[in-house]
Amino acid sequence: MKRLPPLTSLQAFEAVSRHMSIKLAAEELLLTPTAISHRLKTLETQLDVQLFHRLTRSLKLTTEGELLRPFVTNAFSNLKQGIEQLGTDEVDGELVVTTTRSFAWSWLSPRLPNFSRLYPELEVKVIASDTVLDFTRFSVDVSIRYTNSPDPEEHAAWVLDDYVMPICSRRIENKIRRPEDLLTRDLVEYEWLGFEVGDPNWRAWFNSVGVEATNLRTIANFSDEIMCIEAAMDDRATALVSVIAASREIERGRIAAPLPMVLRDRSYYLVCPAKRAQSAKIRAFQDWLLKEADIFRDSPYGMKFIPQGDN
Repeated sequence: MKRLPPLTSLQAFEAVSRHMSIKLAAEELLLTPTAISHRLKTLETQLDVQLFHRLTRSLKLTTEGELLRPFVTNAFSNLKQGIEQLGTDEVDGELVVTTTRSFAWSWLSPRLPNFSRLYPELEVKVIASDTVLDFTRFSVDVSIRYTNSPDPEEHAAWVLDDYVMPICSRRIENKIRRPEDLLTRDLVEYEWLGFEVGDPNWRAWFNSVGVEATNLRTIANFSDEIMCIEAAMDDRATALVSVIAASREIERGRIAAPLPMVLRDRSYYLVCPAKRAQSAKIRAFQDWLLKEADIFRDSPYGMKFIPQGDN
């Protein structure tokens, strides 16, 4: 059995393999690039394998490096979590949250000041991405995911059910009194990165309200829901968007929801690694988030547009 290499060499390998850059790893660890290179060489010598291909302007993991990386990454992640659990588990430091762009923009960010007032010692960092980010690789604490079925191996707490509905500019709100009035309007819809066959679109919405839609005037399909909301706000088209995503601008009076008919979409869940679910900062954030969701659901807007008792 080989003797374990020095922790400092493994730490250098973990940082370089994550950044794929000796320079960035050195900056993170507050060392010089020469020191990082020396530690990598020490590790390779002790293991008697080459871990990186040193290319002219980049690095590439060898087969052996690819094999070693997940073990080292998980080891340091577990070590970090163990240290965080020592002593009093206080709500301070940094909490990294990732969620979809539209949820971060329309719902989460306007409410975060409330959380910060409750926990001023905890800095919240939000990564808005429609791609599901790996907890370890991106140092994410919690994810608010848009899904029908969260991973059963992860801790998951239901936050909100979502629906889609038509929105338009305030100027034409009174001209749309029934679904058929939309058949002659310019329409936009969105298909985000996680869009799948069967997810709501205009045809599905018309079908749900019993209207045959054979010749829709769909003028654009965006990958970003915010672009759809802006198209409606600017009076360029009527958009089919999330009830949650539209809430902020409707409550501000900048767009309108001319018809109350909604179509079920996915749900938002707070998700984190099961072994981290009981940390103080994650418990605090989850408790706050679920209370905010309850307030939203019970608000006049929520009562109007979110069918009650679905979950």
